[in-house]
Amino acid sequence: MSKIQTLRSLLRELRYSLPGHEKVQHSPAFAYIMEYYRRNAVTDQQYCREQEELAHLAKTCATYLESSRKYKEIHAEYHSRGERTVRQTADLVGFKLPHDPR
Repeated sequence: MSKIQTLRSLLRELRYSLPGHEKVQHSPAFAYIMEYYRRNAVTDQQYCREQEELAHLAKTCATYLESSRKYKEIHAEYHSRGERTVRQTADLVGFKLPHDPR
């Protein structure tokens, strides 16, 4: 993944994490990310850093944000909301109940 793709994925996940009415450009996290990318735009080796340290840090943050968002979605969908019927539980896990023709 190139550095610009990593930046885009970071900003996309940041957009998902903000409330619907708030713009990404007004968030402090956006300002910090952009300032950090601009400061290290010439080379990743400033201050004797390892060559791909910034890229690795950005990928790690993007992965963390994406995983956190997916966890919240899954938790909201499958978190117990009280007792479920057998049919609801079977539908939840993808099973079909046997048909009882009476």
